Amino acid sequence: MSKVNKDKILLEWCKTNPYLTNATLFNFLGENKGQSAIVPIAETVDIEYVDRTKQINYDFMWQASFDISSGTDDFNTDVLFDMRQWIDWIEEKNEAGELPDFGDDYTVLEIQNLSEIPNLAMTYDNSTVKYQFPARLVYLR
Repeated sequence: MSKVNKDKILLEWCKTNPYLTNATLFNFLGENKGQSAIVPIAETVDIEYVDRTKQINYDFMWQASFDISSGTDDFNTDVLFDMRQWIDWIEEKNEAGELPDFGDDYTVLEIQNLSEIPNLAMTYDNSTVKYQFPARLVYLR
């Protein structure tokens, strides 16, 4: 079985999201507004079949930093709406079967959102906020 850089392939796939506002990084998210990051959480065997094929869950967090408003304007709800577009994009890609390709030795079955809403993970100096939501890539190896 050939080795494949699943992390890089997932990152490149995520970069095709048309709702991204800036650079998408791997395993790092700074305070730069508009950046996003893919942060792996776990890669676990869910099922092992008799033929030794394994169904594996690759869980990751998709994070992003944005400006935040302390006013009564719509800014914060608009930012959350943008993040919800990312969740919808994952669902659309999954339904269309447009999934990351790990090569011949792997079969990517699906990508799932593990949350219906991005959550507020952190604020920086009351001017920047980090939102995140978990997702899962399921594949056979």
